[in-house]
Amino acid sequence: MPNIDYAAEPAVAREKGTSVGGRLGLLCRSITERVPWYVWWLAPAFIILAVITIFPFFWLIYMSFMKIQLAPGKPDLFVGLENWVDMFFDPSIPHGWILLAQYVAASMVLQLGLGIGIALLINNMKGEGFFSTVFLIPMMVAPVVVGHLWNLLLNSSYGIYAWLLKTLGIYAKGSLLSDPQTALWAIVAMDTWEWTPLIILIVLAGLKSVPKDTIEAAHMDGSNRFQVFFNVTLPYITPAIVIAFLLRFMDNMRFIDKILITTKGGPAEATKTLPMYLFLKTFRQFEIGAAAAIGFTLLFAIIICGIIVTNTILKERGAE
Repeated sequence: MPNIDYAAEPAVAREKGTSVGGRLGLLCRSITERVPWYVWWLAPAFIILAVITIFPFFWLIYMSFMKIQLAPGKPDLFVGLENWVDMFFDPSIPHGWILLAQYVAASMVLQLGLGIGIALLINNMKGEGFFSTVFLIPMMVAPVVVGHLWNLLLNSSYGIYAWLLKTLGIYAKGSLLSDPQTALWAIVAMDTWEWTPLIILIVLAGLKSVPKDTIEAAHMDGSNRFQVFFNVTLPYITPAIVIAFLLRFMDNMRFIDKILITTKGGPAEATKTLPMYLFLKTFRQFEIGAAAAIGFTLLFAIIICGIIVTNTILKERGAE
């Protein structure tokens, strides 16, 4: 067979009956030349991420149609839509959704409101670095430690917060965590104390992108502080707020650690949010298939809500 330059004469090579190996080499060479070099460097990381994220996703779907047998030697049983049907008739599911919605709404409002407000307050002020460091301290504490800490602070016998609330006449029934009317809101306060610093950090970074000349021009035009914030500052920091919102929203939708440490879903199921019910279903009742169906609906809700909120905020920003 004559020597053929595949790179220079691919058409001639095909006409003369190039071997399969030669054609494959020509194809690989063509792909290598067209794909940017940095894609090849990133490819291993993308492949690993795909394996550790895509595989569990489809495995979750598989388990939702099965009855998982944890006993050695017993195969999993296919039950079809039984887990999904049972989920719609389980009274704990709507109760868990309602509690989760209340928790997420309260946490997001408090964390975003306080985070943006504090970030605006300390931005460009004297001692900004010191205050930023101090505010970040709660975020450095492990959530489990935060749960135990607040258990001590709210203890009706020796907790300083419980004593303070009783002294001020705000709450005198004991621990907020032992009252079904206040337990969920006490956990909201815990999470707000720990994770508001993250909002402060992200919004502060966004505030550094606001041009000072634009703000000064707005003041010279007679705009007050509120007008400057809504018309100048807010459009610049909207991307940072969207990022902060998505991070905290996704985390709050699967929040469980402090509930597990403090109330374990009680008292009287007052803190049994859907993620907590999912945990109990999996690791207490060992109903893996039913828990997989619940987990998939929770994942789907997180994705849909995140897309809707992001698109809404960005569209409003684009319209402006």
